[in-house]
Amino acid sequence: MAKEKTLADFQMHRENPFAKQTIVQMGNYLSTRQVVGKNDDERSVLQAVDGNGRLLGQTVFMRTKTVDTETFAKVYQLGFQAFADLKPSVMKVFKHIINQLRPDRDMFNLYIEDIIEDTQLHKATIYRALGVLCDRQVIARGRTEYEYYINPMYVFNGNRVTFITNWINSNMPDYKTSQKTLKGTIQLMQQQGYLPKQLDMFDEAGIAVDEVPFPGGTMPEGTPETDDPE
Repeated sequence: MAKEKTLADFQMHRENPFAKQTIVQMGNYLSTRQVVGKNDDERSVLQAVDGNGRLLGQTVFMRTKTVDTETFAKVYQLGFQAFADLKPSVMKVFKHIINQLRPDRDMFNLYIEDIIEDTQLHKATIYRALGVLCDRQVIARGRTEYEYYINPMYVFNGNRVTFITNWINSNMPDYKTSQKTLKGTIQLMQQQGYLPKQLDMFDEAGIAVDEVPFPGGTMPEGTPETDDPE
């Protein structure tokens, strides 16, 4: 039987190691649609009338918006595959992590003392749980012992279109993009070898949208509220 990995077995990262794979995945899901805005500044209507004031026709000018077909999900199907058989203690730590995520940000801070207070778990159990979440590629270690990255393909608080647009502009400024041109930018980056053309680490079939049953901090129904045996 393989030895269970601990948190110390996983390297630290200066940037999110899941970012490029997320961009590739999102390139497959992105679509564009025309949106008629509800406000005057989002649409313009040109009307044609005759000499008697009768309406002959009209044209609506609509803005084009890039949309993530999974925008409103918090945990995606790929995430459920990673969480399928996790112990209750790991789920408790994951619930704490969910509450640390900030909108449209992939980095978050974890403090062991806060996790102990929130979960009532022992420190050794918490470190084992973090090791499991790293091994399942749900999270990755950051530059310091307090910093971590979430895997946006599994769980994300916010709009992933905004996240990957900002990530490309910050980390690859030569490919400066916008939400409107994002899909074409991703395709160009793949053609020029700056992004992989296929998902290497993850199951590309996991595209359905499901919301996690506990985004607000409520444990899934039927989950035991007990610590792992020491």
